[in-house]
Amino acid sequence: IEESRESIQLLENNLNRASELISSFKQVAVDQTSDAIRDIDLKRYINDLVQSLQPQLKKHNHHVHIDCQDNLFVRCAAGALSQIFTNLIINSILHGFEGISEGEMKIKIRTSTDDNDNDRLHVVYSDNGQGMNQEQLAKLFDPFFTTKRDQGGSGLGTHITFNLVKQTLSGDIEVSSEVGKGLHYHISFPKN
Repeated sequence: IEESRESIQLLENNLNRASELISSFKQVAVDQTSDAIRDIDLKRYINDLVQSLQPQLKKHNHHVHIDCQDNLFVRCAAGALSQIFTNLIINSILHGFEGISEGEMKIKIRTSTDDNDNDRLHVVYSDNGQGMNQEQLAKLFDPFFTTKRDQGGSGLGTHITFNLVKQTLSGDIEVSSEVGKGLHYHISFPKN
């Protein structure tokens, strides 16, 4: 009887976890096809997004670390955030970690107040991948620039990310890199 109880408890825990994952996947899928503006618990939202990318991450043993305060709410187009973070993570996996078995991606989020008393979010995304030279870096946001054209790369991921940050979120994006030292993005946009 005791073993049956333990089995039932394990089964219930796994079913609850599966239910949470399905809900996360559904929300991420809806957000990626929607421009709807809504309130988002940022840390939870990014965790859900990373969870939806686990198949790609586990395939290569890469890890995403999120440094964001709890209960940080933003009001913006959730679909834009979803696409931005998805593009950054997938680019790290496909481009930055080529030949690297255990890559690390870090997402650090902070808030600040600008001169007009408007709250802004500051997102620093970095990976410990192979980085880029200055010539490649200068073309990174250009449409159709890719280092993987022969492997099906479209060169649109960072261009789309740039436009989503600038146009949809009314923000700014900068990137820095050195060969062998990974890629570092700094994104800032209004909290509301």
